[in-house]
This record gives sequence, structure tokens and C-alpha cells, in this order.
Amino acid sequence: MARGGSGKGGHNSPVIGDNGITATPEELREFTRHALELFKAAPPDLHSAEEVEQAIYSYFESCDRHGVRPANLGLYAALGMTKQEVSDAIAGKTPKKVSPDVIDLIKKAKLILSTYRESLAMSGKLSPPVAIFWAKNYDQMTDETKIEVVARTGPAAGMTPEEIARQIEQDIPIDADWKESDN
Repeated sequence: MARGGSGKGGHNSPVIGDNGITATPEELREFTRHALELFKAAPPDLHSAEEVEQAIYSYFESCDRHGVRPANLGLYAALGMTKQEVSDAIAGKTPKKVSPDVIDLIKKAKLILSTYRESLAMSGKLSPPVAIFWAKNYDQMTDETKIEVVARTGPAAGMTPEEIARQIEQDIPIDADWKESDN
């Protein structure tokens, strides 16, 4: 048996076969052609909204031409930026690196990608775990519930703590049929 356990003479994983890749050879060639376009393209001047807009547009055109789904990391590569650099720019941590007009374009492109993923998920074309991963990692969605406590300005606002305690006792419903067991 060949290394990797596939029995085909390759170096595949014994668990996931061809290293988990299910793309056809032609699809892989299109991915590579798309990647080469990204690699050859000069990054835009991040102070020029026109250049950034053209880079974003060219990225989406390349995805369409090569049958590659657009994604955030590809967009960032087309801009010559990393995920962290984009996050920092949007958060205003690098004001000299990226102009405000460019920030608006990046936000718009990210919104388009979020909408694209949402559409795929809602039409059943994207597995739920992948949709959740992307929503949490790229769309700032969370699984947490936020509780906001707001000061009351109603009747309890003028009550003392003792008065509020008496009111709470009066407001708690008591089940008259319930009895504590001796067990």
C-alpha cells in the first residue's frame, strides 16, 4: 500500500482521500487562472477611490470569468491587503493608509459578499456550518444574547429600595394549592 493509505500510489490522506479536494481538474485550472490574475494585478493606490473601485470590479469580473465564487480573502488580495489590514482600516486604526472614500468602497464590497453568502445559504446552496462560520468571521454576527438594563423613569423611579421590595413580593404570584413536601 502506498504512503497515505489510499492504495492508489498517491500521497493522499488515509482519512479524506485526495486531501479533501472534490474539484475537477478543469475547476482547479480555473482556480489557478483566477489566482494568477490576482497575483499579476498591481495593487491599487489605497488613496484613490477610482483605482480601488476598478480593482474591486476586476476581482468580481475575474471570479465570474473563471467560475470562482467571490470571497472576502480574494477581495482583500485584489486590494493588496490582509484581513487584519482591512479590519484596521475600517476601525480607523490606519487613517493615513486608506482614504475614507476607499473605506466606503471596501464596506460596500464586503456588504455585497455578505449578501451573496446570505443568498446562497437561504437558497440551500451553502451548508449551514459554512454559512455560520462565514457569518461569524466576516459578517460580525454572534450567538450571544445581549440584555440591556435601562433606568426606569416610571412609578418605581421614586420608590425606596424597601418599597420596591414590598412591591416585588406583592407582584409574585403564589400558587395556593402548592405545599412543600417533607421529603
